[in-house]
Amino acid sequence: MARKAAWPFVMIRSLFASLAVVRRRAPDAVVAAGGYVSAGPLAAAWLRGVPSFLLEQNRVPGRVTRLFAPVARRVLLAFPLAIPLRGRTTVTGNPLRPEIVADGRADDGRTVLVLGGSLGARALSFAALDAASVLTGTRFILLTGRRDFDMVRSVARGGNVELVDFTDRPHELYRRATVAVSRAGGMAVSELAAFGIPAILVPFPHATDRHQEANAQYLASLGAASTMDECRLSGLSSELKLLLDDEGRRQRMSDAARRAAKPDAAVAAAEEIERCLAG
Repeated sequence: MARKAAWPFVMIRSLFASLAVVRRRAPDAVVAAGGYVSAGPLAAAWLRGVPSFLLEQNRVPGRVTRLFAPVARRVLLAFPLAIPLRGRTTVTGNPLRPEIVADGRADDGRTVLVLGGSLGARALSFAALDAASVLTGTRFILLTGRRDFDMVRSVARGGNVELVDFTDRPHELYRRATVAVSRAGGMAVSELAAFGIPAILVPFPHATDRHQEANAQYLASLGAASTMDECRLSGLSSELKLLLDDEGRRQRMSDAARRAAKPDAAVAAAEEIERCLAG
């Protein structure tokens, strides 16, 4: 409650700080990736007449994107939107780190990578541990998040589970994955697609505006992933066994994922910004 009450003051302070930066730097444009942290700089750009561009990572645009899209020069989308948006839009994909785009896979055919998002996901971690106890011939790599690492480690059993609390080199995990079990945030699904990793996507059920569900459904509609509700994770081992035992299906999903990927998204976004500014 106290944090919510303080929020207007935080936004006002952000606006004035952003106005000072815009006056001092005189940028040609302001590029924002959404989220409340972007509101101050975007408002400052609008007040100072500086062109703004928005990067929207999900199929359901966030609140800041919806607020500023009508006055932005362009909204650069990761995926085709699931709902209408007032404003000018172009699908460029999510810009990815160069190593994500350049690296390739070298999996052994029996490795499951479990991704819980930036904060981890206990439900995914514990479901994966249950699956690992059944699929003893399969290696499981769990990216738990720092918050849950000790808890998950305390109950992990068996020699086929590898725990990672955090990494700033996710490509090193992606390249080892035969399949992935993951939340369905925009960046996660974009990176999985870039690597062509067949995925079982488990949307976070409390995500704002159910945007993860929309992301997951899009990848599933292309044949690049399957989806599973969190309440059905007890069936994860069965789903994984079916996928791991069907190389043809995995290859079809991998091919579909690569077709959906936009490895040149960073270049496409930069070129679109330059084109808009030149026009």
